[in-house]
Amino acid sequence: MAHRLVTHELIAVPIGKREHGVYWLRLYEGHLAHVAVVTEVPGNPSFSVTNGISQVATYIQRRFGTRPDQLAVYEIWPRGAAGSDQTVVKRVLFGRSITWTDSSRADIEALVGQRLPALPEHEELYRRVREMGGGVNVEVRRPIFEAVPVSDLPPPQNLFRCQHAGRFRDIVDRMSVPSVSGIDGALEVGQVFFETLTPADIEACPRHAGQWKAIADESVRIIEALGRQDANAYVAEARRSLLPETDRNWLVSLFDDPVVVRGRSYTNGQHRACALRFSGAYQAAIVTEYESLGEESEDWTYEGDG
Repeated sequence: MAHRLVTHELIAVPIGKREHGVYWLRLYEGHLAHVAVVTEVPGNPSFSVTNGISQVATYIQRRFGTRPDQLAVYEIWPRGAAGSDQTVVKRVLFGRSITWTDSSRADIEALVGQRLPALPEHEELYRRVREMGGGVNVEVRRPIFEAVPVSDLPPPQNLFRCQHAGRFRDIVDRMSVPSVSGIDGALEVGQVFFETLTPADIEACPRHAGQWKAIADESVRIIEALGRQDANAYVAEARRSLLPETDRNWLVSLFDDPVVVRGRSYTNGQHRACALRFSGAYQAAIVTEYESLGEESEDWTYEGDG
């Protein structure tokens, strides 16, 4: 005799002091026993179905009044989980310890006497998981490139890979503590460092070896010609540049690993900014802000548990 499907839904299971776990439960009731089929879902904010299976079993017993000795539990890792293209089905046995044995969807269907109903497609499933407090969504941001006057670029604030990094550290050591704390002090140190650099110092630094004026001019041409675009569009155009290979590589770097200036601070690219400052260029393509493109999921995609 076929079992009766009691529930076919997402469940939120308390997991100790952690956030609740979210799983998909198909629970069947037979003449003498219950069969629980628990599937891992994308966006589960707590223990995986494997690590949380004892709490899941306890939840089922309390909510549906099933007896531990009359509850058969199966767990399913669906296609898509952890990048796998296989569905993994395990029978879970509770005794003095928990053990897992290989099983299959066919085994479960033979036991309950009917085909397992399908879960929703990924987008609907993930929407429901998010409604239950799960999901890992991140903001997608796009860098905004502007043609910034090179003379406006701040001095370096933490040169550590520079040919003259030792001199930078010596200046930090010589200056009083109040003057080097915070952004004002960092800018002061950087400006003093700039004033010590001679033409010979600049020539000795490999990062200054490129034709940085030509590189800067080309970077401005690209952002003005293409308008506001994703960085990969600028990168593609930079790779088509007629600059010599070494300079072209520096040009590409201004878009795929850009110089980023927020306020008066660098968050990336201060060594190349130093080269730009001494290049004689008027402007260069610099990231000064980011715009939000909304959110996207960082979770895996459910591809079915059949």
